[in-house]
Amino acid sequence: MTEKEEKILQEIITFYNQNKLMPSIRYLQKKFGYKSTNSISQYLISLEQQKYLIRNSKNKLIINNYSNDYTKGLKIIKSINSNDEINILLNKNQKYLAFKLKNNAFYKRGILKGDLLIIEKSKKINNNDLGLFIINKKYRIMQYLYQDGFYILEDNEQIILNKIKLIGKVIQIERKIQ
Repeated sequence: MTEKEEKILQEIITFYNQNKLMPSIRYLQKKFGYKSTNSISQYLISLEQQKYLIRNSKNKLIINNYSNDYTKGLKIIKSINSNDEINILLNKNQKYLAFKLKNNAFYKRGILKGDLLIIEKSKKINNNDLGLFIINKKYRIMQYLYQDGFYILEDNEQIILNKIKLIGKVIQIERKIQ
């Protein structure tokens, strides 16, 4: 996140906390002294791509604050990995899992430490999707690729296997803004 993006995001959060509604593009334009709304629009697009802002059901930008229904009713059922890098959570209908990352293994994909990954339990996954796998009796979030009869899984390292155990695929990434 650039310094200007951070200032704009902080203004959005402050404005929302004071007024309980999102600021307009015109407000942000005037607040930061831009001559047109185009620059602000570009910053908002970037903040949305980075998942600091998301679109609600009415296609309006809102602050991403773990507000999605997937996370309702989630509870920690166990921690995985020896250094507690990922917590596993499960919602009431047992269809979705959520992991809060405590590392930056997927920073190149825009997924950062502290982000919440929502995983839908599934036995199918597409190439280049992120999924939850069991590898050597440990749960791992990995990028999936099937090529020439082999499964290629990657996070900080690449693993090539002829058999995998898929738990589900990542369907959403959420980032909590303080």
